[in-house]
Amino acid sequence: MFMGRYNYIMAVFTAILVIMQLPLHGYPEKAECVRKTIMVGATSRSYLAYRPVGAVAGKPLPLVIVLHGMNGNGLVMSMFSGFNELAEKNSFIVLYPDAYGPLWNDGRVDMDSISFRTGVDDVQFIMQLVDSMVAASEVDPKRVYVTGFSNGGMMAMRIAIAASDRIAAVASVAGLMPKHLSLVRPGRMMPFLLIHGTEDRTVPWGGGVLMREKRKRGEVLSVLDTVSCWVRNNGCTSQVSVKILPNRETSDRTVSFLVAYGCPDPDNEVLLVSIQGGGHTWPGAEKCLPEKNAGRISRDFNASRFIWDFFSRHRLP
Repeated sequence: MFMGRYNYIMAVFTAILVIMQLPLHGYPEKAECVRKTIMVGATSRSYLAYRPVGAVAGKPLPLVIVLHGMNGNGLVMSMFSGFNELAEKNSFIVLYPDAYGPLWNDGRVDMDSISFRTGVDDVQFIMQLVDSMVAASEVDPKRVYVTGFSNGGMMAMRIAIAASDRIAAVASVAGLMPKHLSLVRPGRMMPFLLIHGTEDRTVPWGGGVLMREKRKRGEVLSVLDTVSCWVRNNGCTSQVSVKILPNRETSDRTVSFLVAYGCPDPDNEVLLVSIQGGGHTWPGAEKCLPEKNAGRISRDFNASRFIWDFFSRHRLP
């Protein structure tokens, strides 16, 4: 029942956003998302791209790849995340790729999805996009970042592990480390940020086997174990500093804490934003599912701005 209503809401929401966004073609004088496709092997894959106004041809810009969650798409992600406005103000390019089917092949091997069953290589898809933009001198290869929501956050971690020499930093919102993916380590230290709500009912704080419509959706680590994977990889310690973020909107009934781990090199920082009372949401998003479905959304900070501030501090050596 829940998923039927969820899918209906998402379908209506997506249709409205499509109408709002059309047409999606070329890089116009006024910047907007551009719909494009790329062949990955024999499969055509789609994505949206946002290039800020005033970007100079031949002058590479940073790239932020933003991955949607289950049953989402790049268009929905571009609308509720607000990354386009950030890209305009801070001069970076944003890509919003579309999964093959409702889910990214994010490293969970104990779930039923078309992307997993057919062996879709989403890492190849994303890195092929990066390669094409680097080759066209659009993107600075030392400043490529990846983030995502829920299933998209899990996929972001898979990309960062598989292509650690190409990704400068990674951030996940409401997405935890797939259990089997945790057995693989990145080839280098990787700056990492996790934003997660303590009352997330879809991807629970304590991890475990995820269920949807009485079907298993794979097993993930807990929040603390997810962070610990990156803490160990980056040579950090379990010593932490905790800072309460300003409670700018008391009516949202959430309080957020920034936890910074003891990393000897700030270039390899590991951060956790714990949202006390927060649900399966993107903090600060303009549009979101009703609280009765997704849980509380924090209005105390904007996740996209927080992520960009984090990304902007890092680049590949």
